[in-house]
Amino acid sequence: MQALLKLLYDVARTEFSRVRRRKNSSPWIVGGLAVAVTAISYFLHEPKALPSATAKGAELVCTVKAVFDGDTLAASCPAGEVKVRVFGIDAPEMKQEPWGDRSREALRGLLPRSGPISLRVVDQDQYGRTVAQVSAGERDVGLEMVRQGRAILYERYNDSPVYQQAQAEAKRARRGIWEKVGGQQDPAAWRRLNPR
Repeated sequence: MQALLKLLYDVARTEFSRVRRRKNSSPWIVGGLAVAVTAISYFLHEPKALPSATAKGAELVCTVKAVFDGDTLAASCPAGEVKVRVFGIDAPEMKQEPWGDRSREALRGLLPRSGPISLRVVDQDQYGRTVAQVSAGERDVGLEMVRQGRAILYERYNDSPVYQQAQAEAKRARRGIWEKVGGQQDPAAWRRLNPR
């Protein structure tokens, strides 16, 4: 690598000297070589990213910093702040009144104000959020949101029979979003009809 950089540097220096001697030569040659040397140097010496603390399978102990809605929060973790999408659930959007507010309040109620939460990283979503199974003590927060009827099972990503059973029980008991028929029961359909 070092030898390649030295060779490119020597070629650029030689070409620059030759261009300076010939006044009619195009400065584009020197400029092009300078850009090539800079680009090659950057790619050869680009620092390699360290393995992320939020890599798949990572388990983090964090504290809650903020709750944005019924399935998204910010957490303060040892490696810094992490925006978290709760795995396996889909909660009503904040503009789905009053269901969005109720869902966010339910999530706030399940999370400790100052104590630790556990994150088991599952993936990263299209918005750059860390998708994680969130636990407060021994309680799976996403499962409890479904059990309370404050979110639905996100079937596209979660095929857990435990979550399916919790949703069926919430429907039968008419808890949360299931207390009456309406669009609040399918946040994805609501998002399609109400794009951001």
